[in-house]
Amino acid sequence: MPPAPPPGPPSATLLCVHPHPDDEAIACGGVLARAADQGVRTVVVTCTGGEEGDNLAGIDLGGEDLVTHRRRELAAALAALRVSAHHWLGYRDSGMAGLESNDHPESFHRAGLSEAAARLAAIIRTERPEVVVSDDERGTYGHPDHVKAHHVTVAAVDLAADPEAEVPGDPWRVAKRYVHTLGRGRLLAVHSALVEAGLPSPFGDAGLTRVEDVPLGVPDEQVTTEVDVADWLDAKRAALAAHASQIGPDSFFLNTPEVLTERMFATEQFVLEDGRPGTTAAREDDLFAGLDHGPAGRQ
Repeated sequence: MPPAPPPGPPSATLLCVHPHPDDEAIACGGVLARAADQGVRTVVVTCTGGEEGDNLAGIDLGGEDLVTHRRRELAAALAALRVSAHHWLGYRDSGMAGLESNDHPESFHRAGLSEAAARLAAIIRTERPEVVVSDDERGTYGHPDHVKAHHVTVAAVDLAADPEAEVPGDPWRVAKRYVHTLGRGRLLAVHSALVEAGLPSPFGDAGLTRVEDVPLGVPDEQVTTEVDVADWLDAKRAALAAHASQIGPDSFFLNTPEVLTERMFATEQFVLEDGRPGTTAAREDDLFAGLDHGPAGRQ
């Protein structure tokens, strides 16, 4: 087990909202594992069951349907990250943008914002997190469920704090709300390192040379928080590997040479969208920076 970082604030809780099974490991696996060792209570909310996923790795599902199998994979991933509690928000995977599945009546994409936000606000009131993390307004790469997860989280955080809201539980004000992200400069550096090593890059061949052309992430100066998760890469890899139907052994996430692994995955980046920064430095190094006096915002 890696050495524990300094302890988090007393009774602290981190809640991460993700659209599908496997997103928790990809986006926040490092901070979830790190927080667990820090003594922080960790909670994951999964908005959909991943119904529109495919058995990308072609594994033997043992006679199970893919959704049931993905639930088992998620349980194993959460165990690898030592997540304290998990909630399903209860919607159906919408599929990629433009597909007919977007219009399924039970899809997350079609869910009413107020209804979905009320469901998440009830969870927030139950779990009482100091810190909440979700996708950004672009949904990381434009997937309808990732976009919806952002808007639902923003609305739910406000709703949970509103004493007049018709939501079960006592009002709770989240101290800090983040979105997970990647700085474009870092993405370009990772792409270049892969190309130089003769390895496939998620961005294709060597034609990507300018930060301005990186299709994902945010300008580096917008990143407010960088968390070092190098000591928790084994836990993150175990969680990724647990999602075997979606992330095969030859995937980018699990097949990166050791010499490049830390460069690519040892830091998780975030933007603080709501709440007070915990430092006057250029960037925070912890999601709980500045929250060292116990639960914040109790009403």
